[in-house]
Amino acid sequence: MRHLIVSLLLLTHFPAWGIGFANGVKIGEVTNSSAVIWVRLTAHSEASNKVAKWNDEQPWQWNVPGARGAVGLVGPYVEGPNKGEPHEWITVDSETDYCHQFQVQNLKPSTSYVFEVKGRGENGKLTTLKGAFRTAPSPDSNASVTFVTSTCQDFPRRDNPQNGHNIYKSMLTLDPMFFVQTGDTIYYDKPNPYAKDMATARYKWNRFYALPYQREFHRTVPSYWLHDDHDVLKNDCWPGQTYGNLTWEQGLKIWREQIPQSSKPYRTFRWGKHLQVWFPEGREYRSPNTMKDGPDKTILGKEQWKWLETTMKESDATFKLFISATPVVGPDRQNKSDNHANKGYRTEGQRLRKFLSSISGCIVLNGDRHWQYHSIDPETGLNEFGSGAASDQHAGGWSQEHKVDWQKFVRVKGGFLSVTVNKSEATFRHHDVHGVEKNVVVIPAPNAR
Repeated sequence: MRHLIVSLLLLTHFPAWGIGFANGVKIGEVTNSSAVIWVRLTAHSEASNKVAKWNDEQPWQWNVPGARGAVGLVGPYVEGPNKGEPHEWITVDSETDYCHQFQVQNLKPSTSYVFEVKGRGENGKLTTLKGAFRTAPSPDSNASVTFVTSTCQDFPRRDNPQNGHNIYKSMLTLDPMFFVQTGDTIYYDKPNPYAKDMATARYKWNRFYALPYQREFHRTVPSYWLHDDHDVLKNDCWPGQTYGNLTWEQGLKIWREQIPQSSKPYRTFRWGKHLQVWFPEGREYRSPNTMKDGPDKTILGKEQWKWLETTMKESDATFKLFISATPVVGPDRQNKSDNHANKGYRTEGQRLRKFLSSISGCIVLNGDRHWQYHSIDPETGLNEFGSGAASDQHAGGWSQEHKVDWQKFVRVKGGFLSVTVNKSEATFRHHDVHGVEKNVVVIPAPNAR
């Protein structure tokens, strides 16, 4: 179904100049009855001054200026969008980087929807972009669910200079029901340029999501984003810090304007009878990394711990996937002290692994690490799967010599992870950037063992 929709969308013509949606759309926070549709009104329909310079010697190339005007939503519709005007036009301006998020309600489970976003510039010019998505199955549905995850991506280390990251083209061929970006979406603290103020940070978002592969993928695949250190402020950051002139509060503001949002940064979503996913938040509630380890040092915070314990214990999903922006099991590099797999947060890490392993059908997926792996915690038996970085150029920081006996698979290359869940089993596949399978692990459902 989605392949037909994608083919139709590719026939849509976009004017080159005047007004446009150069950043496409982002469809996020999808449930069985709701979704959030993100748009940004731009001065042109594509990034201007395109060049294929690998090292970005002129960092303001691929510029994507915003445009003051109004945006509206037509749909979503099951039969396809009507030829009508939006119910409401929303004014966008520089205060939110010309972005807006439409909250869509009253949808039906397991249903394919098509929609149009429309833009109107102050000069009176109009633009239109079509998108599509499918809602989650109802909690009593036996439907099989396939989704994909990735992490650690940036503009300079894209593997296709003109089009973006090859994984987006590869993931789309799998027809995933949704996608999870597990943090490090944008690197403020990497060069070409360093983003030490709001204007430069926004620029890095705008150029990345104007890349053609990214734009086509997000036009038809609902997604969930987790933020980590590099896409809030800087490496291993915590609340109250700054990066040049960029403050912690400004970093969060930009994140919340650029990505479809829910009311809380930590949340859980049900995808049928056999799958529930949890997206914890690892930056906004944490203690300083420099604090001495002990029972009071935390990444999750008391409020989030209460939510996590309550919702996981209440869930009757066959598989419960804890999808974290940082490792829980590891192993990780000895010089790191930023996550639950490190000694800097050893006390809470042990508590978290013990709790997650006590939950039937619980498995960890993580981002942050630039290598693909599968580990089984020797103390609790908790499984963890790391997707690896989004391109081969971004991979590194580990080697086969570091592999321990409880790390069942290690590959220091780029790629992504796909997961298929049904009533009998959960299958985890590591893919390279072109979609070729490099590792497959099948975990039987708890009641099937």
